[in-house]
Order: sequence, then structure tokens, then C-alpha cells
Amino acid sequence: MQILQKIKADLKPDTTVLVDIELFVKEINKEIKENKIKATCVTGGSVAKGTFLKGDFDIDLFVKFNYLYKDQDISNLLKKILKKFNPELLHGSRDYFQIKDNNLTYEIVPVLDVTDPSKSLNVTDMSPLHVYWVKKNLKKNGEEEIRLAKKFCKSIGVYGAESYINGFSGHVMDILIIKYGSFIDLLKASQKWDSKTIIDFEKHYKNSQDVLFNLNQSKIEGPLIVIDPILKTRNASSALSYEKFSLFKKKAKEFLNRPSVSFFKEKQIGKTYLKLKYKNKNLSILSITAKKGKRDVVGSKILKAFKHIKLELKKRGFSIKESGWYWNKKQRVLFWFVVENPILPISSVVQGPPIDMKDACKNFKLKYKTTFIEDKKLCSKVNIKIRDLKKNIIDISKEKNFTDKVKFNGVESFVNRKI
Repeated sequence: MQILQKIKADLKPDTTVLVDIELFVKEINKEIKENKIKATCVTGGSVAKGTFLKGDFDIDLFVKFNYLYKDQDISNLLKKILKKFNPELLHGSRDYFQIKDNNLTYEIVPVLDVTDPSKSLNVTDMSPLHVYWVKKNLKKNGEEEIRLAKKFCKSIGVYGAESYINGFSGHVMDILIIKYGSFIDLLKASQKWDSKTIIDFEKHYKNSQDVLFNLNQSKIEGPLIVIDPILKTRNASSALSYEKFSLFKKKAKEFLNRPSVSFFKEKQIGKTYLKLKYKNKNLSILSITAKKGKRDVVGSKILKAFKHIKLELKKRGFSIKESGWYWNKKQRVLFWFVVENPILPISSVVQGPPIDMKDACKNFKLKYKTTFIEDKKLCSKVNIKIRDLKKNIIDISKEKNFTDKVKFNGVESFVNRKI
């Protein structure tokens, strides 16, 4: 497909950056030696696999500690090694560090040097083994196919296993491309996926029943089960949600029917875009500032703040037709809501307990002075204090459940007509 050849060329990274990375790795290994610690620093992730995207990649470095250190805090040992670089501490399943050097950002992760995955004490200990597996199994030009798959997923919003995304991890994309051979064949195969599709490349299990019997129930609740090739008890795609699974299949079908470069362009969503998209609809756009911190933690807070305000608006009586949020991965965030009517009625009916529940009815009458019976339930008519959508948003934005997670900067409402 000619269109993919151009995209492959656009995604191919400038490999001169590898020289800077190699020099930095040598510096760390020098510090390891001077501290007389039995460890080695190596490149990891997409850089080590050669699958990183042009101008869009993280540099993961792994400091592999001899297994003799298994009972020690290897994060503290790494802190000692990196002291001269003034690293920033990041919290995770095992603390790691971030260093900015020569316009590059490195994330340096301490791991135990294992060859047997069952000896891993932390999921990150297996990361270097994943790199080895990919390099061993990837066919010629497979790096290009993985880049296509990653960029496609990023552009349609399904890339990343973080809790605020619940999409496909880079590791899962690697496995899928190795399994199906190419980006196009992956898209075609996805059209045959149904709920609980099982992909076991290394054939760790005899059949699907064997998989479902042996894996922890909590790990097979999602729509896709991708057996980790180096650890058969792990579903590598356990973070994938049904929403992102369905979106991937939908967009794959659209691309196969009408291939276009637009599927590889990430949308930069702003107020102008939203106003045009929701022209003649009742739209409210919230300007939000994300709090500083680790990306997945910040993203999780943004999502929780969005869900909180959406739920509160529904509780207050607004019929939300469409909604969404956008984060530029820095600090600028937008929330938006499209409602049926931006003004609530003067009053609403609060439905109480069935009339045969005497104690509950008594408590309901204590709370509401005027009551009446409707459909064998005790009800009350109450006046709505804040009827305007914009004012309700401002009111909700003052709640602790919201302010703890993000900073509210303001809201713009564009009221046109009922949908």
C-alpha cells in the first residue's frame, strides 16, 4: 500500500540520537563502577528495540542489579549511583528516576538481572527480557510495522495501558505485530476478534479453556487476552477496556475501507475545533490546568475530575448528550459537555420510598415538608436553586473532589438551541 510507504518514511527516527544515548549510558556505567556496585546500565523500551517514533519517544534505561541485591532497596542504590546527575525521584511499583541531559529525557529504572521470569520480584524486572524476546522474534522490517501500529493507536486515542487511557501498551503492540506479521494484517485480524479473544504466541496453553482455567480471574475480565510470551501467567493486555477495544476495531475497519494519512495524525483539540464540531448545540468548554507530577498519576487525576463533574451534572438534572476531555500531556486541559437544555426547570420531583416502607417514609417527610404520592411512592416537589449550566459547573468546580485533582480556570458556554 503506497500510502503506508510515505507514512513509514515520516515515522522513521533520526538514529544519530543513539550516539548521545550510548554516551550517557557509558557515564552511568562509569558511576556504577566507581561505586563498586554489581550492576549494568542498558537501554530499554522502544529505543533498544528500534521501534521508537520520530520526535515522539521516551528513553528508558534499565540498571540491572545482580540478583545478590534481591533483599536490598535497589532504588536507593540507584539513587547513590545517579547522585551527580541530580535526578528527579518518580514513584512507581518500584521508585525510579528521571534525568534531563542534552535535550533528552531519560527514565532510569532499577531492575534485578534475571533470566528466569519466575524469579522477578517486580514486573519491571522482566522488561529487559521483553526487549530480548522482541528482537529475537521480529521479522525483517518489523520495526516499521510496529511504528505504524503505534502511531495509528496514538492518533485514534487507544495507545497506552495507563489507567486514564486503558488502551494497548507498547508491549502488546509488539506482540500483535509479531503474531500477525504486519500492520495491515493486524487490522484485518482485528475484524475477527470477539470478546475474550485469546492470543498465545508461544503456545503456553493447550487451548482457550486451559487459558481461562489457569489465569487469575481478575486478569481475564477485559476483551482481549494476550499471553505474555515470557510469563504465561500474565495477560499483557489486562488494562485494555472494552471501549478502546471497540474503537480500535472500528477505526481499523474504516482504514481498511478508505486508507488515509488522517488516521496517523493526532488531533490537537482546541476551543475553535470544539465550537465548529458542536455548532448549533448547547456546548460548555471548561479550561483546566493539570497539576504537576508523574504523567500517569496526573492523567488519572484529570480523568477522575472529569468523571466527577459529569456525574454531578447528571445528578442535578442535566441531560448530557456528548462529552469529552483533552490533555496536551503538559498542563493544558479541556473538558466539554453538550447538553439537551442548558437551563433546568424551576422545580423537580424527588422520588422517595414506596409508601409501605413506613420508617423510610417517616424520614423522607422529615427531610421534605410537602409530599405527595405518585405510583405508590412518596414524592416531593422541590425548587431548583441553581438552574443555569454554567453556574452549576462553577459551583461543582469548588468541591474538594475536584480541586484536589485539577485547577479550574473558567468555563465558556455557547447556547444555541435544543438538540
